Amino acid sequence: MRAATRPSRRHLTSVAAGTLALGLALSGCGSSPSTPSTTPSGSAGAASPSPSEDPEVAAARQGAMTAYVNYRKAYTAASATADYNAKLDPYVADPLLAQVKQDLVIKWQQGLVTTGAPVSNPEATDIDVSKRPFIVKIEDCFDISNWRTVHKDTGKSAAIPSQATKYILLAEAVLSDDGQWRIRQSQPHRERPC
Repeated sequence: MRAATRPSRRHLTSVAAGTLALGLALSGCGSSPSTPSTTPSGSAGAASPSPSEDPEVAAARQGAMTAYVNYRKAYTAASATADYNAKLDPYVADPLLAQVKQDLVIKWQQGLVTTGAPVSNPEATDIDVSKRPFIVKIEDCFDISNWRTVHKDTGKSAAIPSQATKYILLAEAVLSDDGQWRIRQSQPHRERPC
């Protein structure tokens, strides 16, 4: 097990200044689980191919949905301890990987962690296997009402008052050169309740 190295305070301050808003948007600004329970309710329908679905499309759907669920679980677990060294790259690609890592650095710097777990209900909405890399767009009705960002030392909420807690989150999965599906974009749309 390799020892975690901590960035310098100067580096953290510059990262925090430039990415605080982004980090809060990615984290849901007020929730998170120590026991990841990203529950893709209805995912059997979302990830199961229809009998007439092209096998390549079905495989893309399944691979992308699996990557998305694994990304949500891994991020939720990392956020519970503000572990910016968490191994997220099996499920996440840049530019999202850099954004998520920055969010976790900010949480660590500010002494924030998450408790609880989000509820996720993702569906593949567009699957493009016509050219490489294959891309799958995902729409998720993301519920963070039981996933809270808190101050680690006091347990006091760090949530933004009146922030939406159940909203549409749009993501994009890509089939990487190594044959693994990874999530490369994830954007909350809090103005779109679900």
